[in-house]
Amino acid sequence: MTTVLYGVSPIGFGHASRSAAVGLKLKEMSLEPEFATGGPAARFLASYGFKVHDVVTEPIPSESGGEMKMAALWYLRYWLGYRSTRKRMAALLDRLSPELVVGDEEFTSVSLALERGVRHAMISDELELGFARGAVARRVEARVGAWYSDLQGRVSDLIVPDFGKDHSNVHYVGPVVREVTKPREATMAQYGLPSSSSLVLFSASGSGIGRFLLRRSLEAFSNVCTGSEVFVTVGLGEASPGAGRVRELGTVRDNQDLVAAADLVISTAGKSTIDEAVSSGTPIIAIPVKNHAEQERNASELGFAPGDIDRLEELMPKMLGKRGVPARYPGALRTAERLASALSRG
Repeated sequence: MTTVLYGVSPIGFGHASRSAAVGLKLKEMSLEPEFATGGPAARFLASYGFKVHDVVTEPIPSESGGEMKMAALWYLRYWLGYRSTRKRMAALLDRLSPELVVGDEEFTSVSLALERGVRHAMISDELELGFARGAVARRVEARVGAWYSDLQGRVSDLIVPDFGKDHSNVHYVGPVVREVTKPREATMAQYGLPSSSSLVLFSASGSGIGRFLLRRSLEAFSNVCTGSEVFVTVGLGEASPGAGRVRELGTVRDNQDLVAAADLVISTAGKSTIDEAVSSGTPIIAIPVKNHAEQERNASELGFAPGDIDRLEELMPKMLGKRGVPARYPGALRTAERLASALSRG
């Protein structure tokens, strides 16, 4: 069987969830990817039946009070993690001798493939940085940005899970989302939620960032949702029992089913949650972590900014139940097809 080594950033579950979506499509094509990631993301991908190597170390950005802090330190920790990961990834490449190497914002796999002349592809929706605020952080970011820009230019295929026009080695495939596996009634029953209630879903980052928004969302919910609505939170902490209007489900693997079943999603503007909501036509309030460039860009496309956390009591009743037309993004299939095409090239 063809060997595809697929590196995945372990920060949160966004990269892992879209990698799972692509991996399932590759399996339908009789291609069996082996994933290389770390921590909870490794367990997440293994739950789909994939073979997973826990070798990747990447630090989670520091957040306090809804604001990203110490960007320079985060870049330093990232570089140290990159160096240690690179050694483990090199050993894995030696052992597996893959015919294709893929990296979803996991850069050691792709850089090693470039050095060794192995067919490869890089997946990234974040082609620019922009996290730095202070003078020192900007100098550090400038060096990291130059390295990243050079890497983008040298890879054979740069696959962007977003909208855009192809050029040079850059190929846009549209948002990548997991397929919904259950209808709303089955999803609500699975988690013991009354199907007659409106569901407000708080979908937190798999990295644990988002408690600042959870507190404010719960306050707004208690003030403006006084009927049969239920508030469900996933991604923060362990599941807690209870039959009240507020439920904590802990980490839920098939969160896309809950997103599709919800009447409103509230999140910290991670791309995967936004894409899954839009794909299902579910209204979403996306409040980004301040100074987190990626989240702020994601939220801005929907018309939200960090300051909208103070408008939750206005936004929740305005958007609750206002479903849109499902986009049903085919990005997972398009990505898998492009990876299969890369394998077929000489």
